[in-house]
Amino acid sequence: MITLTKSLLIAKGGERDCYIHPEDNSKVIKIVHKTEEHNNQNELEYSYMTYIKKRKGLDLSQITDCYGYVSTNLGKGLIFDRVLDFDGTPSKSFRYYLANKIIPLAEQELLITELKNYLEENLILFVDTSLTNIFCPKVSDSSYKLIIVDGLGAKRTGIKFTLYKISKAYTKYKIKRQWDKFMKMYEKDVKRAKLGKRPFTRL
Repeated sequence: MITLTKSLLIAKGGERDCYIHPEDNSKVIKIVHKTEEHNNQNELEYSYMTYIKKRKGLDLSQITDCYGYVSTNLGKGLIFDRVLDFDGTPSKSFRYYLANKIIPLAEQELLITELKNYLEENLILFVDTSLTNIFCPKVSDSSYKLIIVDGLGAKRTGIKFTLYKISKAYTKYKIKRQWDKFMKMYEKDVKRAKLGKRPFTRL
């Protein structure tokens, strides 16, 4: 059994906590922390990742890979890659870079286009399109890449989740629809960053 402590906690979401793996700091462990009714995000994500990884030639370069379940002192956890910069520094979210105007808008647009093409070519569903679910690791001193760390597959179980896995046409439709939502969120945040009046509280 793996022991997780508060010192390893790096992120807290509405349903799950994210810890650095104590035996491998290139990995994280996601633990469901809600005691009341929840959407079983670990189960949804594990099911979806298992499904897409059966495809031949799947490109995992812009999502974090999933390595299955592990027993911890806080319950069953799901292991994923941890996103790090090229020098080993923990990466920050895309929203962090946007809010602090670190990456020029023209370069942001190139990164976004690259991610959009990646999702479409690999038929990967990014459903929880928050900019905090996309990390932006530095891959060199002057270049970046977008990697989705959360929000793949579905927000809840049901007929739609099944359709995503059996209908390519429905998957393509859903990818486009969710991407349109993402772009609206992105454009709203760009305007907010330009105005500089309301600070970003979630980065």
